[in-house]
Amino acid sequence: MQKQKIAIVSLTSCEGCQFALLDLGQRFLDLMNQVEMVDFRLLEDEEDAGGKLDIGIVEGNPTTKENIETLKKLRKRSKLLVVLGNCAAMGGVPEIKNYQQQKNTIKHVYKYIQGIENPEIREVDNFVKVDFVFPGCPINGEEFVKYFPELLKACLPEGAGKIPVIPDQPVCVECKKNGNKCLLLEKKPCFGPMIQGGCNAVCPSSRMMCQGCRGLRPTGNVKAMRATLKNFMTDEEFENTTEIFGLRDDIEDRGRK
Repeated sequence: MQKQKIAIVSLTSCEGCQFALLDLGQRFLDLMNQVEMVDFRLLEDEEDAGGKLDIGIVEGNPTTKENIETLKKLRKRSKLLVVLGNCAAMGGVPEIKNYQQQKNTIKHVYKYIQGIENPEIREVDNFVKVDFVFPGCPINGEEFVKYFPELLKACLPEGAGKIPVIPDQPVCVECKKNGNKCLLLEKKPCFGPMIQGGCNAVCPSSRMMCQGCRGLRPTGNVKAMRATLKNFMTDEEFENTTEIFGLRDDIEDRGRK
């Protein structure tokens, strides 16, 4: 049987989510031995011939014309398009500039800004259809190991396009499993109740608040969360925190529904 073809493509990103895959070590290599890796620049230098793919995986923001063209070509080639990480899914840290004065933001980087492109940061799904998201900053490698085989099956005729669904459960569930004392009970801010779980509560386990890098749960109660957090942080602190990983847009969209 011919191996299924996949490609892992970088847009504008730190590539941290791809390194999270490499951190899996032999288990990641075993997964990749089951497929034909057409493109993954962290592992190989061969030129991608541009043929059809079963799964196209993309990390990063489409911030340049070249990025957008690469993304659209990948979508056209792929049966499934999979997003890897917070930047591609939610805008990530680069999206912070959308909430600031963009020209003032790039002045911190460039001495002369004339001729420097400074587009608004937009997530991958603003440009193409996305079939599945591995959330997080970075992604959880264990989650990749769990769902990647299911995505491969969804590409087969017998799979009938059955895309896996990450369970709708808050970060709080994993906090309890890890024996963490709730930060909210300690009168400290935390977004855990409204955020999609699956990260093993890595931030609260380090006694840091969850800042929502995995995005809102489908049934996350933003209104109740904001009411609770008014006791622990100002509205300005809340908005500033939601800007870090691109959560602010999703919260505003949820409020309009």
